[in-house]
Amino acid sequence: MSILDTNYFYLSFLILFSIIVGVITSRVSIWIAKKLNIIDYPGRTDHNIHKQPIPRAGGIAILISLSVLVIANRLWSYPEVIKILLPSLVVFAFGLWDDKHGMTALTKLIGQLLAVTVLVLFDVRVEFLEKQNFFIHLDSNLAYWADICITYFWMIGITNAFNIVDSMDGIGIGLVKIYSAFFLFMSIISNQISLAYISAIIFGLSWGLYFYNRRPAKMFLGDSGDQSLGFILAATAILYSPKTNIQSSSWFVPILFFSVPIFDTIMVTISRTLRGKPFYKAGLDHIYHRLIALGWNQNRAISLIHLIAIIMCLLSIIVIYISPLPANLIFLGWLLLGAVILYISEKLFNVTEKNEQ
Repeated sequence: MSILDTNYFYLSFLILFSIIVGVITSRVSIWIAKKLNIIDYPGRTDHNIHKQPIPRAGGIAILISLSVLVIANRLWSYPEVIKILLPSLVVFAFGLWDDKHGMTALTKLIGQLLAVTVLVLFDVRVEFLEKQNFFIHLDSNLAYWADICITYFWMIGITNAFNIVDSMDGIGIGLVKIYSAFFLFMSIISNQISLAYISAIIFGLSWGLYFYNRRPAKMFLGDSGDQSLGFILAATAILYSPKTNIQSSSWFVPILFFSVPIFDTIMVTISRTLRGKPFYKAGLDHIYHRLIALGWNQNRAISLIHLIAIIMCLLSIIVIYISPLPANLIFLGWLLLGAVILYISEKLFNVTEKNEQ
């Protein structure tokens, strides 16, 4: 598939069809979640601030929608689609059990490790250390195993980051809309038809789910929804191959691309560790909550988070097409800026927390 012969009509149809399927399956999934008592009740945890019981139906809606869309569009004939979606079923199964019964952090990790193992067996993995045009050169066997380890770290990290960042109605699904839209554009540019189809259905599906997950939410995505979408997007990032293929310029692009969930995860992990709290326990210390504590209203806080995600996606595209030195300097500057923002945010958060006490 080249840009000139891309079937834009079919991609447009796929997006529209996915929106319709997402809307319908969301309604069905809410009914299923109520019947199975997969409900997030007020006061269940410290970070639950909703007043009414909300079905955790997002994962069910995603499973049903993807099944319908893949079968109806015969997408099983594209190997990359199957390689991404089959391992995500493992993540969904563990997440749904957690939504229904609860699960320890270790059990969740075991499920994610199993899913990534299936993904790696399908030969979907990070490979930049094995590339000859990367600025670090390792023994081929060492590079191979290092890339395998990075794959596990990346997939588990992004899967959990999407679950962590979804701290208010509409934040997580809004990020999915943004990321899938950019993946759709980038996969068309790089002539990767399978990724274009995956991105199109995730983009349309996320719009369908958004109507029920936006404020005030009629359903939550739950662990099964957030983690499944995070897993799919993280795997898509691995399979994406820019036309330039300059590893020294593009190796950090996925990190830059997913800046918002990565930053939020690092921030709450460091913050909770410094305050002597388990980093895996939910709390009111995310980017969204800190913006609210500074006086932002809910809609503006959510919009700012999404705007930052769009800016970082655009920056990611830019660095792919520039030479390694300025690209890596941009990445270094991003790291330093992130560290400064994290430091300031933690100072402000501590002051706000003391005032509330």
